[in-house]
Amino acid sequence: GFSTPDFMRLTEASDPEAVEQALGMPLIVKPVSEGSSIGMAKVDRLDGLMDAWAGAAGSDGEVFVEQWIEGEEYTVAIIDGQALPAIRLETPHIFYDYSAKYESNNTSYYCPCGLSPVEEGALQKLALAAFHVLDASGWGRVDFMRDASGKFWLIELNTVPGMTGHSLVPKAAAAAGIDFPSLAWKILATSFHEVRSHGAAAA
Repeated sequence: GFSTPDFMRLTEASDPEAVEQALGMPLIVKPVSEGSSIGMAKVDRLDGLMDAWAGAAGSDGEVFVEQWIEGEEYTVAIIDGQALPAIRLETPHIFYDYSAKYESNNTSYYCPCGLSPVEEGALQKLALAAFHVLDASGWGRVDFMRDASGKFWLIELNTVPGMTGHSLVPKAAAAAGIDFPSLAWKILATSFHEVRSHGAAAA
């Protein structure tokens, strides 16, 4: 099984005290429909919860709040059923937000990630299992937090990861000996395979 942070929907009508009672503190507020950590905010005080909701609500207003997991952040890219080398991230920001991803030169990426081969293999298996259970296909990226006890928490499955010079999938692919053009072709091949599979199933 997977360990995931407890979470709940957050609306303008939510009672902050009830949220704190259910989830504790600190928390992280996330918009449902955004990417690249846009609109996300850590909440350390109860009086900041609804301000965080307002910042995350955006156009559709769909927001959720979950327990904050303190620890190291890891990510595993997956392409066509293969888990690439894990990457560990370190940032001086509160979390790996938009600025840390695309604007900061102070974010550090470690690949090899520092886990033992056994630990990294277990993490890759977790990522593949999450990818399968959530019915993802082709390619994607699975994000985890590792707490002080060494426990991994599943945070997110990203089915449309970034492909910029700062992005994690190209970094993991490079560590596996896959250059950017080859990576792009592999991603296109997974999409082509999916289209052919759906076409065959419909025939």
